[in-house]
Amino acid sequence: MSEAELETLGFSDPYRSADWQADEEYSACHYLSNEDEYPGIGFMINEGKLVRIGVGSNDAGIIWQTHSGAAIGMTETQVAAIYGNWLKIDYHPYLGNAGSYLILQSGDGRYKMIFETAVQDGNDEQHSAAPSQGFSAEKLVTDFRAGLSDPVSFIEGCS
Repeated sequence: MSEAELETLGFSDPYRSADWQADEEYSACHYLSNEDEYPGIGFMINEGKLVRIGVGSNDAGIIWQTHSGAAIGMTETQVAAIYGNWLKIDYHPYLGNAGSYLILQSGDGRYKMIFETAVQDGNDEQHSAAPSQGFSAEKLVTDFRAGLSDPVSFIEGCS
């Protein structure tokens, strides 16, 4: 889908005119959103095309889920029960043992989905935990993203 098509559906970028981002950087990668209708969802645009959709928590309290039913707040074991052997687990680059990346990838490697997880206490604060031996019932999905493999693999948004 093109950026122009998303804009006709009410998506926009509130940072489009930001002074801190050069035009070529903006063209290379930026995000569109429509917080009124799709709170917590960001659409990554690269060279005018949608390449990644990111889903996070939102103030509206909407819990978005995948077509198969995986959602923010689920445990790793619940997500693993949905996707079975298709789901791979990897370390979280910032949380270490307190989080994981649960990864689904298409057979041809072109598409990917990553669920980020973290151990949380009762105040939704992330904290350290012992290394897990596989999927954990203590680590919860905090966000997820899907799209083309390379953009989905970017750790910090556009990089």
